[in-house]
Formats: sequence, structure tokens, C-alpha cells
Amino acid sequence: MAQTVPAGAMWGLPDKKVRATPPKCFNIASRVQKSSIEQPLSCRVHPVAILKVLDAFVRKPEGAKRTIGTLLGWISEGSVVDITDSFPVVHKDTDEGVLMDQDYHKQMLALRQKVSPREVVVGWFSTGDEINATSAVIHSFYCTKESQFTPAAVLPGPVHLLIDTSLGHQTGIHAFVNVRTSVAESLLQFHEVPLRVQTSAAEKSGISQLMHARRATREAEATGSTPKDLAALDGFVGGLKELLKLFRRMQEYVKAVQSGKVEGDLAVGRGLTTALCAEPVMDASAVANLCNGSLQDALMVVYLSNLTQTQISIAEKISSQYNLSTEM
Repeated sequence: MAQTVPAGAMWGLPDKKVRATPPKCFNIASRVQKSSIEQPLSCRVHPVAILKVLDAFVRKPEGAKRTIGTLLGWISEGSVVDITDSFPVVHKDTDEGVLMDQDYHKQMLALRQKVSPREVVVGWFSTGDEINATSAVIHSFYCTKESQFTPAAVLPGPVHLLIDTSLGHQTGIHAFVNVRTSVAESLLQFHEVPLRVQTSAAEKSGISQLMHARRATREAEATGSTPKDLAALDGFVGGLKELLKLFRRMQEYVKAVQSGKVEGDLAVGRGLTTALCAEPVMDASAVANLCNGSLQDALMVVYLSNLTQTQISIAEKISSQYNLSTEM
């Protein structure tokens, strides 16, 4: 019997999202307690911060079970915490607890703030898949002034980023905040907050260029030819080819939906409509006129710059001749 393939996978589309599980909480009910702010707290983590955590985990000392460190960033857009950077902190897990090198944390933080004064301490990270008793000790340190964490109305306590480094189907990244309780002040309650990994357009372009170089290297090895250098690859041409492939794939998907071969997805249709309506529709003649106008502007700037340079050189020659005549 032939195995059925999902329609979304045929066209390179993601599967329909299943109902998400409720946020994880420790020592508390699953419903997050409302704070004095109207907007809920959320986190945006930069890929560089995650890569540094993974790199520190790979380079951890022999016998170490996890890696901990400091998260840097700032609060933006009212209730969004941007985690832009991180660095590991030397520590040692023992049977009695955990020992941290607080001086190392302070020295690294001082060096980082010399490079980027805007970045401040927003929390700490740890590798693993659960929060244990020693996590409460580390979290208590980052709540003090010695860690140089500054409480705010939006972020009264540091963020705890938990990264699962096990070789599973997907790397688990979760963010938690501590919510104080009136039952016991010494009890730490960690609530999971929304977290998403956000990259800029320039970073996506760089990753696309690297993937294009990887594909070109594999094709060269398969054919037995010499692979091209990364500097020899034209990123603009490669981006246009990749965009053309996406357009063709979407066109095939739309035709399949119109013919009834594939069931349409409302989310995909809305996404295509938003993307097509984001830019104004222009005919070929209008684009040609814009290109010709920009070319004429560029030529005019070049002409004026050359004319200015000629006038400056003539003025210098006249001034030098006048000075010689006055001296004689």
C-alpha cells in the first residue's frame, strides 16, 4: 500500500499547528498570575545568544553536567524583553549545591558594557530540561545587586532561559520568570512566558548565502569539479533565484488548490494575500521609467562632481600663479 504524503509537505508548507500545550509552571497552578501591567511579558532571543550558549556547552569542562551564564539585553516595546547576548559563568556543581565565580561574572559584564553600554543584565541561562533545587540558588544570586540586575516595573525579576541540549527532534528553548507568593517568601515559583527567536533581514540574507555556498560545494563535489569560493558567489543573483523558486512553488500550489487536487489552507491564503498587497502593483513601463530616472540622477551627480573637481583644480592653479607673480 502506498504511503500517503501530507499535502502541505508536498509543497514545502508547514503542517497545520496542533493545539499548543499550556505553559509550564513549577510549584503553582497552570494559570499565570496577572500583574499590575496590562500587557503580558514576552521575550525575544537573538540567535547569537543561543549559539554562545551551545558553544559554551560544547566547551564545558570534563565532568560538568550543564552550563550556566548571564543573559544581556534590554526592555523594549513596553513589555518585551530582548535577549541579545550571553556569556558563560564559571561554576561547579557539588552535592551540597553550586559554586559560582562571581568575580568572573562582574569582570565579563564590565568588559561587555564597554563594548555595548546599552546591554544590561536581564537574567541567566542554564542547559538542561528541568529546573532543579540548585537553580533556585543561582536565581537568588541574580536577584541581588551583586549581579547588577536592575528590577523594573515590567521585569521585577531576572529571566531564566532553559535550553535543552539533548539530541532530540527539536532544541527546546523556554523562558521563565519568578512570581512571588504571599504564602512563603522563600518559595520560588517559575512561570513560563512566551518566547520567540527573532532574526534581522541582514542575518537571514547571510544565512541564505552560507546555505547557497554549501549547496554549491556539494554539487561541485558530486560532479568532481572545484568548488567556488564564498567570495565568488553572487548573493544578489542567488537571492533572485531563490525568490523565483518560491514564486513557482506558490504558483503550483495555487493552481493545485484551484483545480481541487489539494485542499486550501486559510492561513496560507491570508499570508499570500498579505505578501502580495504589501507592495504596490507596477507595470513594466513604470519600472523602466524609475530605473531610467535613477540612472539619469546618478549620471548628473557624477557630472557635477567632476565639474566641481575641475573648478577646484583651476582655482588652485590660478592661486599658485598669482602667488608667484606677487613674489617676483
